[in-house]
Amino acid sequence: MGFFVLILVLFSLVMAQQLRFIPTQPYATQRGACIPAPAPRNPTEQSKWEEWPGYRERIAALAPHLSGEPDPVLLMPVQGVRVRQIWDSFGALRPGGRRHEGQDIFARRGTPVYSATEGYVLRMAYGPVGGLQIFVLGAGEKRYYYAHLERFAPGLREGDWVTPQTLLGYVGNTGIARGTPPHLHFGLYEGGRETCNYRALDPLPLLRDRDWQTLARR
Repeated sequence: MGFFVLILVLFSLVMAQQLRFIPTQPYATQRGACIPAPAPRNPTEQSKWEEWPGYRERIAALAPHLSGEPDPVLLMPVQGVRVRQIWDSFGALRPGGRRHEGQDIFARRGTPVYSATEGYVLRMAYGPVGGLQIFVLGAGEKRYYYAHLERFAPGLREGDWVTPQTLLGYVGNTGIARGTPPHLHFGLYEGGRETCNYRALDPLPLLRDRDWQTLARR
């Protein structure tokens, strides 16, 4: 029995090092082959397809200024929240057959949201699903997604360099989250259409608590 328990523990430790992921539009990998995803099911998915070429060009322009190795840890983006307070909802089913491609971090409306990493502000926009949203391009070409914001930080612009001390915006419930308690949807993406490995990763195993008192004194 003791040997079996030891094997189970070791297996759990190994699996903990592997980030869960969800293959996303516009491509999915199946049995080693690259196959097109289904056609857009709604105007939101259609707009994402149409925006992708410009999005890829921005990534190509900014990536050489970043390290090729992804950040091994991410700092908690929502002020005052601890990692242990996050209820793991990555991969949970959503209306329309969608999977939840991130983690929801609940906090009072207007709570400051900071960048979890260094990187460049890749995109600031409003969408019917994510509401007010920001994408930050980090090391290793990882894209960090901050959604349902109430408002952006004053003066923040696309192309700005950010650090974990940079205020991005404030917790809200814009977009598809309207009517739900205020929260930040925090997502992590990698890959691209041309390499057939565009997918959502679970950011929770990488998140670490930060010293909010030190940040407040800056």
